[in-house]
Amino acid sequence: MKKTLILLSAAVALLLVAVFPVCAQNAAPGGIVVTANAKNDNPTLVFTGGLSDQALSAKILSDFQYCGWFNVLKSGSAAYQVSAKGALQDFTVTISNSAGVAMNSFRITDSKDVDAAAHTAVDTVLNKIFGIQGICRSKVVFSAYTTDKNREIFVCDFDGKNIKQLTKHNTLCVEPVWAPDGKSIVFSFYGPSYTNLVQYNMETGLSRRLTQYGGINAGGSLSPDGKTLAMILSRGNKVDLFTRPTEGGSLKQLSSGKAVEASPRWSPDGKKLCFVSDARNGRPVLCVVDPFSGGGATEISGLVGSERVAPSWSSDNRIAYCAKINRNYELRVAKLSADGKSGSMEEVGVPGSNAFPGEDPSWAPDNRHVTLTVNGEIHVVDTRLGKTRKLVSGNRKVGQANWSPLLK
Repeated sequence: MKKTLILLSAAVALLLVAVFPVCAQNAAPGGIVVTANAKNDNPTLVFTGGLSDQALSAKILSDFQYCGWFNVLKSGSAAYQVSAKGALQDFTVTISNSAGVAMNSFRITDSKDVDAAAHTAVDTVLNKIFGIQGICRSKVVFSAYTTDKNREIFVCDFDGKNIKQLTKHNTLCVEPVWAPDGKSIVFSFYGPSYTNLVQYNMETGLSRRLTQYGGINAGGSLSPDGKTLAMILSRGNKVDLFTRPTEGGSLKQLSSGKAVEASPRWSPDGKKLCFVSDARNGRPVLCVVDPFSGGGATEISGLVGSERVAPSWSSDNRIAYCAKINRNYELRVAKLSADGKSGSMEEVGVPGSNAFPGEDPSWAPDNRHVTLTVNGEIHVVDTRLGKTRKLVSGNRKVGQANWSPLLK
């Protein structure tokens, strides 16, 4: 990962350097390390089917395989046995234990299509067994080169399927980030001599400009309640962090000085912002600031890496980021203190897992899986077990993935 791709001082370079190719599916060193609570493998599961709709059965099985929470067996004894009876518009799913004794049963009706029905079924199983939201009803938005000079925004399902191109602006459309309600995305739009932040409505397919300030407008991120927009603006040869009411109003400047800021991300409660700043001797670090009190920013202590960039803040108060270790950027995860000012490093995967080089991590809504850009491809990393799978790749480079909340 190049610093010029992370710090907004280099955002201008994106106007000059153009090589994006379209995807085809398919703290300091010595921070405290705590081992994540993880087993060496997932519990086993057998899906015995039973539906009259074979396409629905196949999709449910596929979702179980891709969700990352089970070791799916074809047959035999397993910790969980799941069966389903009925048809697409009305079917019942039953969860049984290893002895075949039913533990839970639920009904799904009026699904709009096979994919939606399967996603809902498997997410409900995940909720019943593990008490989590799930992952199957989420999507991933990302940017991809469509020519050597243009980059557009795309979206796909959690398993990398159903890729759809959202923008067709024939320019650089980068840094897509989901709105907290999952109904729109905000991205940076590079015109001939300007940059704007644009909001794309997923339901209507229409776009609107959120900002048209002079200089760089980038790094857009909406607060959890959707009412406040955090952004990076350049003014007077300085690049700083600002906020503003989403629907318009006065700007509030949250950083100042010679440092270059980038990549603002909101805390789950909407009371803090994490962002990248190169205030420490020109090397980027992660900082946190209260966007409403007007207090100064604080570097997050306890994090490893001579450089720390591209934060993603999970709903269970952990930061995934890329740390420069020797000469490479690698995925790191830290559990944050209540005030967000310090972090305790966690293992990525079980002890002994290999390092995970890459860029731009983004948490899935299950707070376990993370997307990561690796050599122009998008991969999914299981932070608990250290397993990976390829999400999107193609003839041209893809990246800057951002995972949605659960969608209804």
